[in-house]
Formats: sequence, structure tokens, C-alpha cells
Amino acid sequence: MNPEKIKELLKHPLTLYAFDTIDSTNTFLKLKAREGEPSVALAVADSQTGGKGRLGRSFFSPQGGVYFSVLVDSPGINPGQLTTLAAVSSVRALKAVYGADIQIKWVNDLFLNGRKLGGILCEGILTNGQIGKTVIGIGINTSTIAFPEELSKIAVSLNSAPEPFSRETLVAALVNDLLDSLPGIPGHMDEYKKNCLTLHQTVRFSLNNVLYTGVAQDIDNEGALLVQTDSGLLRVAAGDVSLIYRTQS
Repeated sequence: MNPEKIKELLKHPLTLYAFDTIDSTNTFLKLKAREGEPSVALAVADSQTGGKGRLGRSFFSPQGGVYFSVLVDSPGINPGQLTTLAAVSSVRALKAVYGADIQIKWVNDLFLNGRKLGGILCEGILTNGQIGKTVIGIGINTSTIAFPEELSKIAVSLNSAPEPFSRETLVAALVNDLLDSLPGIPGHMDEYKKNCLTLHQTVRFSLNNVLYTGVAQDIDNEGALLVQTDSGLLRVAAGDVSLIYRTQS
């Protein structure tokens, strides 16, 4: 990616770091934050050797994808609110730049035509025992490199776009929307719920080491999923939630 083009398109002043290859843009910005990075910062990369997803999973990050992280001040902001905001900003930017209707699988996965297009990972930075800054990492599949066999049937890339699109334009549009919307949290939640394919579906999840099945009823303003089960309405703030089958809402 061309960092100068990204700079030209950004609306907000920030420090920009650009890499051909890096282990992880999230890891880099967490280090910068601990070193005292004073301003909003953005790290972009053409590929990652150690891309990360939630729960310690790896994120396939070959050359030609969209991989970036944003460091923001976040005192008093719940991490779930930042994850859901990043998802909404991704939906908006992908619609504006690529013309695609993107859905969100709770809480952090971006889906296109039933396959995973990208993911989000937010990591808080502790200062005096409290989260003062957060690194918001976003990866979107745009590479022409084939997926590994285990991902080939469940992931999708924008490399088959009918019209060429600019990765720099996508990054700038997403970051602009994210920083524009940050002061309005949780005003994005209605849009998040509108685009969330998990709502009103039968799901399975583990809570306190107990496995539950129920219907996803709502998402609260902190990004937690509210699921109606035989044990009552349960609040799921983190972890894996699997869709069992589709039901009519």
C-alpha cells in the first residue's frame, strides 16, 4: 500500500507507520503505546507473519491484503463498544468503496455471501490498572493468494471484485469513519444490530464452563449478546458463539 495516498485521504491528524511485512500491526502499536506514543496512530501492512484473531487464533495475512491497526485513547470505553464500532465502520467503508453488503457475525467477524471476509481484534493497554488506550486491529481479505485448504470453503476475498478498488481508499474510509464515530459511542449499536446475522438465530455457547443453546435475542450497548435459553436470558460478553441453524426472525 502507498502510505502517502492514505495520508492524503485521512481527515484526522495521526502518526502513520507503514510496512511491507510485519509480525502484527497490533503487536507493533501495543509496543508503541507502552513506549508512550502520545497521539492517535495508524499502522498498515501489506502482509503479516503473525496476524492474530480472538482467543489466540491466527489470522491468515498474505501479501496484498488489508491489515491495519489504530491506537486510540479509550478511557471509560468498554472494549465491546470499540469492537462493535469497528465492525460498523467496516460495513460502511466496504459499502462505500467496494459496493458490497457486509454482515457481521457476533462479535467481530465480517461476512460476505456467507463466508468470512475479515475480522477485528481490540486489545486494551493498561495504565495504572485501567485501560487508557486501545489498539483496534482490522484485517480484510483482498489478496489474490489462495487460502489454505482449511479456509478455502469458509473464507472469501475481494480479489474477485468486478471493478478495481483501492486498498488505500478502503483503509482511509474506514479509519475516517471510526474516528468520526468514536465520540458518539454507543450511537452505532442500532446499525450494528441491523447488520448482525447472529441475531434471532439459534446459537450454542459456553458460559462458566457450561454449554448452552438458545436464541440470540438482542445485543446491549456494551456489545454483549443476550441469549434466551432454558435457564433464562443469559448475557454473553466474550467467547465463541456458534450458529446452529437459521430461524425466521
